[in-house]
Amino acid sequence: MQINETRNIQGVWIDDVGVEGICINGHCYQQPICITNSAVQPVIKSSVTELSAEDFCEAISYHPEIILIGTGSKTRFIDPRLNVELVQHGIGIECMSTDAACSTFSVLLGEGRNVWAWLWPLSD
Repeated sequence: MQINETRNIQGVWIDDVGVEGICINGHCYQQPICITNSAVQPVIKSSVTELSAEDFCEAISYHPEIILIGTGSKTRFIDPRLNVELVQHGIGIECMSTDAACSTFSVLLGEGRNVWAWLWPLSD
């Protein structure tokens, strides 16, 4: 079977994820980041447990179908109250390891879906 690579027309593409960082469009980030369909932004939280409702205000205004939380090398979960709040806005949220979140992000983006991801490095 032939597999063709598809890239997001906005230009956001995850090249690699590993202990050296999360590489997007040839640039490796060693700090936590938030990626959208069209942008990469640094995250000033040292842990996923520090996320609050205020951190998701901008995402909520863009109405993503799903928010992925890549929690480093191990899966950690956000505060259940935060999860409930996002679901009330009609946004799905999934916590998983960062490498799984990067793979899922790429697949969903390739399908043309509106997806955001908060990603912590694997060394976390």
